[in-house]
Amino acid sequence: MIAAPTTRRDALRRVGGVALAASAAPLLVAVRDACAAAGGDEEILRGAVRLEQGLVVTYRTLAASDDLDTRAGALARHFGDQEQQHLDVLSKELQTLGGVVPSEPAADLVKAGREALTGVHGQAPLLAFAGALEQNAIAAYYEAQQALQRDEFLQTTAAIMANEGQHLAVLREALGRPPVPDAFETGQG
Repeated sequence: MIAAPTTRRDALRRVGGVALAASAAPLLVAVRDACAAAGGDEEILRGAVRLEQGLVVTYRTLAASDDLDTRAGALARHFGDQEQQHLDVLSKELQTLGGVVPSEPAADLVKAGREALTGVHGQAPLLAFAGALEQNAIAAYYEAQQALQRDEFLQTTAAIMANEGQHLAVLREALGRPPVPDAFETGQG
């Protein structure tokens, strides 16, 4: 099994494309690590909330891009709406633990996202960027599954991880790639 990107070089290889990868590497690593540093369920859910906040912002930005055709723009809007639903559910679950929901996406994640998208032009690179984010989101949720203690949080994050896998398959298909190259998607390779 191939390890998930832990360095810029690994992230570069995963995204595929030097210009895109160079700009996206910090964001990919941030998404990948959203849930990894967490200790308990509350910290993991807070990391997942931050991850979803970043995905919502990313898809809204993509949907507003002039580089996407009508179909791809609609897809970005639809995925953004689904990411908002994930965010809403995770926020409620975090609150059940007495956790405080971050009011905005983490500034470092927003900054990394802006910097990553600044140099990305054209529909295929933007869809590849979204696919790389989805793959790293899947990896983050996969790792969260190993640490979460409460069944209801495992169920929620598993459902979200499955939906991220659906996003990834649709994005791959839109890029002319096999939508489901492996039987199990863990975001690891």
